[in-house]
Amino acid sequence: MSGPSRPSSPGPAESLSGQPLGPELLRCPRCRLLLWEPVTASCGHSFCKPCLGGAGPSRCPLCQERLELPGVGAARCSVVLCGILERCVPRQRRLAGLEERVRDRLARGDAREALRMAQRGVELALDCSSLRLCRAEALLALGQYPQALEDLDALCRAEPAEHEAFFRKGKVLLEMGQRAEALLAWEHCLTLSPHFQPARREMEKIMMEADAPQPCTAAHPGDAALSSAGSQVDGGSPVPPSSTQAQDQEGELSHGRGDAGSEHSQDTATLSQPGRRQEPETSAESQGRWLLDKEEETAAAKCTQPCLGESLSISDLECSLCIRMFFEPVTTPCGHTFCKECLERCLDHRPNCPLCKQSLREYLKAGRYSPTVLLQDIMLATFPTQLAERRELHRAEMAELSNLTKNIPIFVCTMAFPGIPCPLHVFEPRYRLMVRRCQESGTRRFGMCIFENGKSFADYGCMLEIRQVELLADGRSLVDTIGRQRFRVLSRGHRDGYHTADIEYLEDRKVSGEELQELQCLHESTYRLAQRFCEHGDLTSRHILMQHGPLPEKEEDIQASADGPTWCWWLISILPLDPSYQLNLFSCTSLRARLSQLQHILTALLQQPPPRHLLPERSPRGRV
Repeated sequence: MSGPSRPSSPGPAESLSGQPLGPELLRCPRCRLLLWEPVTASCGHSFCKPCLGGAGPSRCPLCQERLELPGVGAARCSVVLCGILERCVPRQRRLAGLEERVRDRLARGDAREALRMAQRGVELALDCSSLRLCRAEALLALGQYPQALEDLDALCRAEPAEHEAFFRKGKVLLEMGQRAEALLAWEHCLTLSPHFQPARREMEKIMMEADAPQPCTAAHPGDAALSSAGSQVDGGSPVPPSSTQAQDQEGELSHGRGDAGSEHSQDTATLSQPGRRQEPETSAESQGRWLLDKEEETAAAKCTQPCLGESLSISDLECSLCIRMFFEPVTTPCGHTFCKECLERCLDHRPNCPLCKQSLREYLKAGRYSPTVLLQDIMLATFPTQLAERRELHRAEMAELSNLTKNIPIFVCTMAFPGIPCPLHVFEPRYRLMVRRCQESGTRRFGMCIFENGKSFADYGCMLEIRQVELLADGRSLVDTIGRQRFRVLSRGHRDGYHTADIEYLEDRKVSGEELQELQCLHESTYRLAQRFCEHGDLTSRHILMQHGPLPEKEEDIQASADGPTWCWWLISILPLDPSYQLNLFSCTSLRARLSQLQHILTALLQQPPPRHLLPERSPRGRV
């Protein structure tokens, strides 16, 4: 089954091997951030795991198909995509992306998911202070103050020069009702960064209260900050900072993070000095600064932009089943990726993941194997030559399967006849594969032969055309086929467990003139006998008509088809004949001989008395 249509990949993703891959390709279509714990949905598009859980979208933002993960209780990360991200995206960038994601969740009010992600990040990078600080913020938002305080204490011990950790510690202590301890924490924060406005503002709030505790100040740079704050509380105006201090303050504010950053801007507006006149910035200066910032941002992006061609090798994109580069890679709900054909062949034998043995019954029941779009784009961007070779190999295999005279697949089961429906119940793994290949190659045809001792299958058979396939939940299928052409087997072979054969097609010998008139008369008389047989009215005839339908209409041109009139094959299929005799009639290429044998059989059947159980019962008075 082909995957859904999708928008074209970004320009950089279509570049040649070794060229930098556009950052947009590795972003989640839902949140537009760098993929984190990537999960592939049923449509083939990949998202961050958090974006598919909870209040995630019900439909894919790209293809609008309903997002499903059949057979698993929760989304499982794609093992291959996780490996690619780990190899190609620098560790520092992954941690920065995770911090950005945690803060995004906090801004949305989803503190629980933010805590889960921050916890995962701390486990991956114990030395990352920013993620530990994010975890403390999430714990604070959830009201888990002791745990948040424990994180901040550890952070203050590990990085005693980190003023923001002390500021956050003061916030937690304040929430716990420990105002004096909070003032001490903020005092230490101002010691490290005398112009950190959020800490000053918090101290002002507490000191304005009537029962405000007095902080134990020490003789260090924090005293100046506290004195300034105290004078403001007493009603005096704050001492204007020097120009050097103002520049330091602006630098401090510009490098703030998270909520502290927003507080910085608020405090800048609140504590701006009324006596200080700020020179308005001209448009030229503003534009120049913007261009300079843009250039720096672009340069930084180039430095951190992943180049998959340098980080990946072919082995990173190989199917674990065929040990070749992925072709139409499909990711299962359990997170493992295989070639579509490889996975289907495994599921023919057992409905479990070949690697982790997770049950895939629901996945098999859905019958949708959409290729993983992101993985296809990555292969195209990194190894286009190898991917083209892989596709060419697949085309060659399909071309070989499309040949209807060489190595055609053979289903060894029953007699089939031209123009006659032949419903099949396909359950063997080898025949599941065979039917699938017939559909994928576009021929939708295979040969049907009966078993014959010493030869594996008979020398003659009929090509069947697949009209419809109904897949069952456990992988079996009900296949509706109809007979097309007769053939003779020239040679036998095998392919992946099922039989194959080189064949030549059979055609009835055509006649003309007086011989054609005699053939026409024989055809008419035999058809009348067939009508009498079908209208006999006994139980056997009624059962035949109920199962196989009515006798087909006779054709005007009896030599139009290479196999002769269809009604002859219908009659041969329902008559109580031995399979070897049916095969003898089947292999005959003379319509005259076939009609003569049918006429002989019908005459004999019509002359037979009805079965004993259908004779009328005699009256008891007739007995001696």
